[in-house]
Amino acid sequence: MGYWDHVLWSDESKFNLFGSDGKVMMWRTPTEELDPKCTVPTVKYGGGNVKCWGCFSSCGVGNLVFIDGNMTGEVYRDILQKNLFESVKKLNLGREWIMQQDNGPKHRAHIVTHWLKEKEVELLKWPPFSPDLNPIEHMWDEVERRMKKEKPKNETELKQSLLRVWHGIGTDVTKKLVYSVPNRLNEVIRMNGYPTRY
Repeated sequence: MGYWDHVLWSDESKFNLFGSDGKVMMWRTPTEELDPKCTVPTVKYGGGNVKCWGCFSSCGVGNLVFIDGNMTGEVYRDILQKNLFESVKKLNLGREWIMQQDNGPKHRAHIVTHWLKEKEVELLKWPPFSPDLNPIEHMWDEVERRMKKEKPKNETELKQSLLRVWHGIGTDVTKKLVYSVPNRLNEVIRMNGYPTRY
């Protein structure tokens, strides 16, 4: 096992029930204006979404947890309390593992840093404003791609689909993502901190 095999990558993401939050632009001729093939259905009462926290290592995926309400330092600490060591054990990371998280305010909240220190969790030093370095961003993209095959009709089905997709991600994906980290770092250095192809 190399250095990067000992890192547990973690972050939060949001998944929408009915696709993107963004607007859809559609070009039509005046005669196509009301043609059903040229319109985009709207969803009454909003599409709904779920927020989740997940983690993974080269050995596979850890827990995926749904977040109700706002993510505060206290909520984040509770998520870690219930899921961090369980995921480490599930992934057989042993004693020498390191946790990666970004520098979001909830991650740096006093209640969280105190808990991490108390539990002697070693954190990977992480630069600010560096999403292209974190392989979990590509993990969320992978989940999003696989979710296109799912057709959840409500929030409960969305959560079930996300869990099914998450636990269906194999080590072929997790290893590839983790082993891309040295290349990501080299690319950032090469680009002097400017955007990279990642």
